[in-house]
Amino acid sequence: MPQAVNRPKRLPTLETGAAQLLMEVADAEVSMDKIVQLVQISPSIAARLLAMANSAWSNPVAPVTSVADACSRLGLNVVRTTTIALAIGQSFDTKRCPAFDVDQFWCTSIIASRLIADMAPQFGVDPNTASTAALLHNIGLLWLADTMPTETSESLVDGHEQTELGISAFLQQRCGTNRVQASQTLYEAWRLPDALTGQADGDGRLAQLITHCEEMATEIFAEIAPDDAASVAGDTAIAAIYEKHLAELPKTRTLAGMLF
Repeated sequence: MPQAVNRPKRLPTLETGAAQLLMEVADAEVSMDKIVQLVQISPSIAARLLAMANSAWSNPVAPVTSVADACSRLGLNVVRTTTIALAIGQSFDTKRCPAFDVDQFWCTSIIASRLIADMAPQFGVDPNTASTAALLHNIGLLWLADTMPTETSESLVDGHEQTELGISAFLQQRCGTNRVQASQTLYEAWRLPDALTGQADGDGRLAQLITHCEEMATEIFAEIAPDDAASVAGDTAIAAIYEKHLAELPKTRTLAGMLF
């Protein structure tokens, strides 16, 4: 296995007010009026929500011309997920990393965040905190694909071909870090609060749940039937949640494709 020859050096900056936007949008008590007020401060996010609300995916009866109407049309969950993804994703350019599939990245991230919101209550975890933490969990991979595109692309290819080692092992060797460590570096650089990233997870339940939901999301993205999914393991309650999100996959794919 190749030895690390470099480490990511350039830390991306969040758009002004993005950290506060993330905090507010992830709040379980946030109202739609408050989200509209916050989104209007970010023209790029507001424009993307308007485009989505007017797309064939949303299928509006009449043109949507205001941010308030766009948010109402899309619904709180879609607006929350989209706003968090855009606030983070705008900081990275992954086009120079050929093996990085941005649509797959955001599709599986969105699926994982929705799975964990459905499963969190039975594990005694707050659904909104869990959903946000799952959505942010792999942002380190975005950073590596942006700043070390060649090394990251090679690691992704090798990790898929040599599954017994996995992608993280190759990233560690080539980039001097892995997805989890890179994400942690960004959390600290951006001063994101532990409650937003899941770092305040004292007993490890949230971390285990995120890992499980990411495994489920990967199998859903691959369109593996519930009976054949290793992440379901014959659990009828989990199978029902899995089947629900598998049925929603076409629409989730379209949503992810509209983000970036």
